[in-house]
Amino acid sequence: MRSAIGRFAGAAAAALVVLVAATGAADTGTAWFAVRALSDPAAGAAPPLVQVPMAVGDRIELTHTHSVHRRPVHEVYSVLADAGLAMEEMRFDAHGANLPSGPETIDGVTTTFVRDGSGYVVDHQGRPLGTVRMVVGTADVDHRLAAGGRRIRLLDLVGPGAGVELYVQTHRVAPPGE
Repeated sequence: MRSAIGRFAGAAAAALVVLVAATGAADTGTAWFAVRALSDPAAGAAPPLVQVPMAVGDRIELTHTHSVHRRPVHEVYSVLADAGLAMEEMRFDAHGANLPSGPETIDGVTTTFVRDGSGYVVDHQGRPLGTVRMVVGTADVDHRLAAGGRRIRLLDLVGPGAGVELYVQTHRVAPPGE
């Protein structure tokens, strides 16, 4: 007759095998932040151009120079448990096209809009987005990401005017050429 400890260890090992098979990770807090090029929809999803290991709740920062009014913009996203991105906050020092000018209600959640000594801070309250699709700007816009201790310049991955998608996945996929 097996001991209770032996039965528990066996059950735990079986649960780990199921977890790894289902998610690709033994740690349920592990995820991969990734960037992929957006291509022809008929071609299917493109493989990731870059992947960074992250944990649920980790933050991803996107900085760039606004393409119209030429002032810095700082956006902060976080990794959600359901393998998506959430919008946390946006900071900028001057109003510009497509930037908030006050609190907004989006999907039933109202942002907090505050003017501080360095400009404006918009708290999006962790609003779930899933993925973020964007067009990469020219060198004067210079979209840059900071994630998991890595710095990623989007122009090093694709050319100006290319569409990219920022997303989270629960398992690693080998980038092209790896």
